[in-house]
Amino acid sequence: MKKAFNYEIEKECGVVSTAGSLPLELHLISFNGAPAKYDLRKWRAKVDGTRSMQKGLTMTREELLDLRAFLNAMEDI
Repeated sequence: MKKAFNYEIEKECGVVSTAGSLPLELHLISFNGAPAKYDLRKWRAKVDGTRSMQKGLTMTREELLDLRAFLNAMEDI
């Protein structure tokens, strides 16, 4: 039997990019009632006004901060 999947966007942090047909957005999302994590993914608008999530990357606050430090330390970007 397939488990129900639900999510709640607790905070919309912002749009990272609008290049292409789908916006890349960063949100703080709780999946299936678990503690919220940062979520970076593209979202597709549907005809009925709702949106569906596409493939993305989910990380804890600590992982997000580590990623920021890693990117800040890169010299060749």
